[in-house]
Amino acid sequence: MEDALEFLEDYDMDEARAKVLIQQGRISEAVQIHAKNGDMLKAAETLDTSTIRSTEHLRLMVKCILTGLRRSLTLGVVPKPSSTASKLLVLADRLDESAMKGQEVHEVSAPHSFNRPAGLIP
Repeated sequence: MEDALEFLEDYDMDEARAKVLIQQGRISEAVQIHAKNGDMLKAAETLDTSTIRSTEHLRLMVKCILTGLRRSLTLGVVPKPSSTASKLLVLADRLDESAMKGQEVHEVSAPHSFNRPAGLIP
């Protein structure tokens, strides 16, 4: 199986490599592939669908969600329901706040508390 993973890596077949790693139970490595490619939503979803619920995985999921939110949210703009930011917020809402540090809780809750000023945004 390592030969197959090496082949997939040599030919930049990251999506297939991540799937093989998930099948082998190597969730953290699959998440790293998605994160390296900048797909924090896919990384967080991989952790969310994992049956492994270790503290390490929860911390990694929080990190993926926050990184994705930082990259996809613009200050003062409400994310569209189908956007990456909205999907990341849904994943964040499912997390136990005890898995997050104080600042992380505030960062995740900030987009929810945004009130759109009347007349400024159609």
